[in-house]
Amino acid sequence: MSSATSNHPTRKPTADEQSIIDRVLLLYQCKPSEHAYSIYADDAVFHDPVSIAQGKKSIMSQFNGMPKIFERSDTVKCDVLDHDGSSAASAGAGTGAAAAGTTTDLKLDLTQHYVFKVGGAEKTLNSLVTLKRDAQGLVKQHDEEWDHKKNTTGDDGFFGKINELRKKFMASVIDSTVTSDPSKV
Repeated sequence: MSSATSNHPTRKPTADEQSIIDRVLLLYQCKPSEHAYSIYADDAVFHDPVSIAQGKKSIMSQFNGMPKIFERSDTVKCDVLDHDGSSAASAGAGTGAAAAGTTTDLKLDLTQHYVFKVGGAEKTLNSLVTLKRDAQGLVKQHDEEWDHKKNTTGDDGFFGKINELRKKFMASVIDSTVTSDPSKV
């Protein structure tokens, strides 16, 4: 297991947050479904060190591709981080997202154990997962930072811009080769 786990205090999720977490974990566990994807806004963005998927259908293709690579993926740990402004009281105490026009962040300290289909190799990865939700409670931004290291973007200079372009290209390759329909996975 990675040693890059969070130093932030944790808290219990609200009922609303637990519903979101349960569906996100299904995706990480290689169990995509329409129900799991119902948490995403149509214009949502997923960003990890491999790709930047823009739009719900692209996100669906990214996660639908995981069962093609992994024999299985098991959740070892998933803690809700109690970061500034994310306490249950400020998150709406389980009644949905924040007030109209605002977003709420849900930060998870997630450890997944992956078993690859080819060669049986195994990898345990700890990530900081940030889910930014809109006023309707839908996920607008899903960021996964491996070992809690910030994802690079075009804002990080020349090499950040090259890396961002590579990630968008990778997402487009996956979009063109993996269906966004979870019933066909």
